[in-house]
Amino acid sequence: MTTKPTKRTARLGALVATLVIAAIGAACGGPQPAAGPAQGGGGCGGPGGPPDATTSAIYNATNASRGGAGLGPLSWDPQLYCLASGWSQEMGNSNSMFHRDLGAALRSPGYGGYGTLGENVLVGPSDMSGGAMHSAWMNSPEHRANILSGAFGSFAVATYHANGSVWVTENFGG
Repeated sequence: MTTKPTKRTARLGALVATLVIAAIGAACGGPQPAAGPAQGGGGCGGPGGPPDATTSAIYNATNASRGGAGLGPLSWDPQLYCLASGWSQEMGNSNSMFHRDLGAALRSPGYGGYGTLGENVLVGPSDMSGGAMHSAWMNSPEHRANILSGAFGSFAVATYHANGSVWVTENFGG
């Protein structure tokens, strides 16, 4: 028996393909611009918690997944929100999804308190829910590893709408 894919199934398939391509690109040394404003240091005055329903859904789902794996929750980090927000905007404005050079971010002013950083990126349809974003990351081994890493104690996520899509960055700190 064959079934015709639904519009939602087709979107999910395209999203998974995009995530896989991004993960492969990052693993193979894909484009990583030099440190710049989107990678800057602290002092941006990020919010003390998720600023909207989408980021709140991702934050809560992330901590629920960690709890299900026997890990403690991640605390919301305003500084990592600034890092994530700047990167989501960078990707959306360039209409290109890629990972930043996290080593450069660690060496930049304001990030001396972190021993390690992690990042998940995603581009999806503009109406994609936070739950669907989290599910997509959890279905990717590399992204799931960041979410469930014991090396991280803090986290933030930021979305940016551009070019008919939502651009999303999760940053993890330890």
